[in-house]
Amino acid sequence: MRRRTVLALGVLALAGACGVPAPPRRGELSLMVPGPPGGCGEGVAAGFKSLVEGRGWARAVRIRRETGGGGTALADLNRPGAGLVVADSALLAACALARDPLLVARAVPLARLAGEWEVLVASPDSGYRTFDQFAAALLRNPGAHRVAGGADRGPEHLLFGMTARGLGADVRLLDYVAFGSRAQAVAAVVDGRLALGFGSRREVAPHVRAGRLRPLAVSSAERLSGVDAPTLSESGVRVVFADWTGLIAPRGTPEPDALLDLCRAVAGTPGWRRLCERNDWTPMWLDGDDFRQWLAGEARRTALLLNDLGLR
Repeated sequence: MRRRTVLALGVLALAGACGVPAPPRRGELSLMVPGPPGGCGEGVAAGFKSLVEGRGWARAVRIRRETGGGGTALADLNRPGAGLVVADSALLAACALARDPLLVARAVPLARLAGEWEVLVASPDSGYRTFDQFAAALLRNPGAHRVAGGADRGPEHLLFGMTARGLGADVRLLDYVAFGSRAQAVAAVVDGRLALGFGSRREVAPHVRAGRLRPLAVSSAERLSGVDAPTLSESGVRVVFADWTGLIAPRGTPEPDALLDLCRAVAGTPGWRRLCERNDWTPMWLDGDDFRQWLAGEARRTALLLNDLGLR
């Protein structure tokens, strides 16, 4: 089976910041969360708030949740003083749909913090025992296989598109079934409503151990403990992908270096490391010009993928 190389939207795990001095105390800090509920971004925002307030680095961190498909977050990026915005692949998709894919990169990228690897799973009664079986079926008839995941145009939707494109399937024919959260998508595969779906290792591992789900492939660069499945790369699809989360600030934000110092301080705490371990997040620290350049590349690739999917 001939399979094509795909430039992944994903990331390689990098060590978190360490040995960073405490930042100066701030007043109230606003944090916009535009991503889908239950995703990595929501948890990172809550953890960031807890650590910053607990250390006394800000009087309060106010979390605002997006309800307009990314529109409020995009407006915030053009409004100095609006506070920080949680960046993820869903925000890049919102920028692409607004015909401004590089908006995020033109803002003030602070740091990429963490991410979750994804697992393609099948119901034990589905007939899919290996990724190769799924790949062959998808190539024969791309529209005949409903795959569950989180929000429309969210991380799982993008990963499904990249996987199909890497196999050489017609991505415009894909049948992606979006749920309100990734956990709901996993539940739909567990109870047999759908045969296939994507979920994080944290969400699928208990069901895999109990025999309620069969893992077909993982999106990480190396195999994941607790999930007996090959990587997509091993399976012939050159994709490494994580549901990543970072922080950015609007253009014109004063003292961006102080905000970056705050991010570094949070990522260097034992509390942050424990939070990552407890939630099965992989630290993916990246900052400065490296993060800006990485964001610009991801934004372009997201826009191209949405074009291929017929969603833009």
